[in-house]
Amino acid sequence: MKKFLVFIAVLLSNCSVSVACGYDPYGEDIRYSLFLPSYFDYQDYNAFNYNTQAFGFDYAYQSTYEANVFDWYNYTNKTVAIEAIDDCLNNLTLTDIYPSSNNAFVQYLYKNKLNSVILYLITAKKCEDFNNNDLNDPWEENPSKEKNSKAFLNQLERLLKNEKDLYLKRKYAFITIRTAYYANDFKHLHNLFDKHFATGQKDYLYYWALYFNAFDNKNASIDIANIMAYSSEKRYASYYYFYEQFNLEKALSIAKSNSDIANLYAYASVQRLQPNLDYLEKIYQNSNKSRILDFLLLREINKIEDWIYTPYYTNYLPSVDYVNDWLNEQSTETLRARSEKDRLYAGQVLAFVKSIDYTKIADVALWKAAEIQLLFMTRDYETCLTKINTFETQYDNEKVLIQIEKIKALCYISNQAEGKAIIKAEAKPIILRYLNDAHFIFSIGRELEFRGNLPDGLALIAYANQKITDRYNTAYTNMVNWQENRLKNVGNLVYFYDYFAYTDFVYSASELQTVINHLDEKNTDSFYQTIYSQLLEDNQYLNDLLGTKYIRENNLTVAEKTFASIGNTYWEENYNGWERDRYEDYYTFDKNPFYDFNYTPAFIPHDEQYIVTKLSVTQHLIQYIALANNPATKDRDYYYFIIGNCYLNMTQYGHSWMMRRYTSTSYIEEGSNESYSDEMEYRNGELAQQYYHLAYEHAQTDQFKALCLRMEEYAKYNIDSEYEKLQSLYPNYYEDLSGCENLETFFKERRKDN
Repeated sequence: MKKFLVFIAVLLSNCSVSVACGYDPYGEDIRYSLFLPSYFDYQDYNAFNYNTQAFGFDYAYQSTYEANVFDWYNYTNKTVAIEAIDDCLNNLTLTDIYPSSNNAFVQYLYKNKLNSVILYLITAKKCEDFNNNDLNDPWEENPSKEKNSKAFLNQLERLLKNEKDLYLKRKYAFITIRTAYYANDFKHLHNLFDKHFATGQKDYLYYWALYFNAFDNKNASIDIANIMAYSSEKRYASYYYFYEQFNLEKALSIAKSNSDIANLYAYASVQRLQPNLDYLEKIYQNSNKSRILDFLLLREINKIEDWIYTPYYTNYLPSVDYVNDWLNEQSTETLRARSEKDRLYAGQVLAFVKSIDYTKIADVALWKAAEIQLLFMTRDYETCLTKINTFETQYDNEKVLIQIEKIKALCYISNQAEGKAIIKAEAKPIILRYLNDAHFIFSIGRELEFRGNLPDGLALIAYANQKITDRYNTAYTNMVNWQENRLKNVGNLVYFYDYFAYTDFVYSASELQTVINHLDEKNTDSFYQTIYSQLLEDNQYLNDLLGTKYIRENNLTVAEKTFASIGNTYWEENYNGWERDRYEDYYTFDKNPFYDFNYTPAFIPHDEQYIVTKLSVTQHLIQYIALANNPATKDRDYYYFIIGNCYLNMTQYGHSWMMRRYTSTSYIEEGSNESYSDEMEYRNGELAQQYYHLAYEHAQTDQFKALCLRMEEYAKYNIDSEYEKLQSLYPNYYEDLSGCENLETFFKERRKDN
């Protein structure tokens, strides 16, 4: 038998989306789906929707009324309200069945003197005391219960035998079978089924009885497959109790009809993880207007969406990975390659959908909608748009039109060459109509981004992930999780749930500059004002980010210009000890990067007093580098030294890491270069080493040379430094400089004339 998804009851904790807490999205958090089951009328198959969050038997069938209620409703010639019948059957107790009852169905029975029906109804209510699993509970302390159940079975047998009305006789037969099941009297149960249900009409009652007859029956595979196909009330239970004993090959060997063959393949399909086209073809070949085939096509589309869209749009493996030996380490390129492979399978399913005879299909609208989805998946955009136009005229009242419209917009966006993509006029009203669908808006943004339209793409990605009031302090109204890496051919992808963090991590300075350059021009059109609303709101923060990216590239002049363009108010509200605005308390400069170190006594006098911000640090860094590089400067060694301090404090070891990062990260193995553009610098402090060495070369005393050499080695090795060069070249100063207690003394000795 083919591989099936084993049902597992999954208890999901209510995780906070926080890197610090180790949250890692999975399952339904990352699954990408546009072709939603809710667009179609298959609620009775909900237990078998492609879903990764809670596989298992945590499911309650939800229907307005079950078949038995409709049966009695028809029995009364629809003269009694169906709500009253449902209330009587499912809520009233045995003592509620009396002439003065307020229930309209009970009143109807007494008024029409339907005494045999009243007797049956009372008897059915009595069954409720026996139809539970306590009969054989080893902890049950009522030894007479089993004896009573046998006596009650005998009473049911007499009522069944004496009943002349065929309608009631079948109902008595069913409740007797059900009671025999709970009494563990399977031999009696099977005899009752053979006598009363083996032949005759195959209505809902037949399948209910067939369900109980499948217990303690090793050859029931065909029966349970038919129960799933034809009984909505027993569909879920038929899988819950029997999927382990189901044997497709054995059942096929004894199947006698095409419908049985079709239903066997359908049963084998409902939780099949791998591609299911071969089974769909078998079902189609052996059935006519099979509703379960229609549902399984819907499920197959949802699987393909996961396999294609999840890696393509979000860089995650499909939420249920059907390849067991897939490598844990992924890269953007490997995930895209996987997505493209699954597009080939989508093409095979599309060929099948195109080949079917619609006269043999129950839900034609679903199949035509599926064809549109598959055409988009296989990138046949022109044909897809043609089919959409036809569909919209033929099925103007279908709920799936919501999805069809979204596919139309995606086609308009995707059917453009790289570097020439825009938001076409035809797509704009659709985008505005479905702004609250985060996954749809995100996918539009990604399609634009993939085609080089970074401003519009990022604007939509940002809109799709906005919060109720702001991006920092409240829960998401919509949320898409995705992951990415700056270098597309390496692993260790980092996940995102916020566009700002994504832009910080992935976009280069020039790419972000392109986005920011478009903000003013996009603020003049109502459509663009809407989709750019998050970027426009975050304009100053984006410029802060842009300047930070230029710092990462060590492009100090452009960084200073960018920081200065924001205005003093921004720096006053975000980078001092009492104003926080959007940033957390830890995101502040509490020391001067040129003069102070973490966990080190002060040893460098503060020659200048100013509020430390990214702008002021950058301005002074430019000023000090100019002084240090000028041969006419008297204290070049001093300036090189404090420049080295600044660059050291901008690494992961320093207190001014916010010059390069928005979150302080833990140590990553040296040589890692799989994320930010300045990863090597942030981890290894190469610029700090460079400027300390220049300070060493220009130092005028041995003491200061020793200090510069000590700091150069510290910048390289940090706490693991053994200061080997210092010990080799200046052994007399090694002991004094191994700690930080004497740094002040060595700093004061930097000049010969001191």
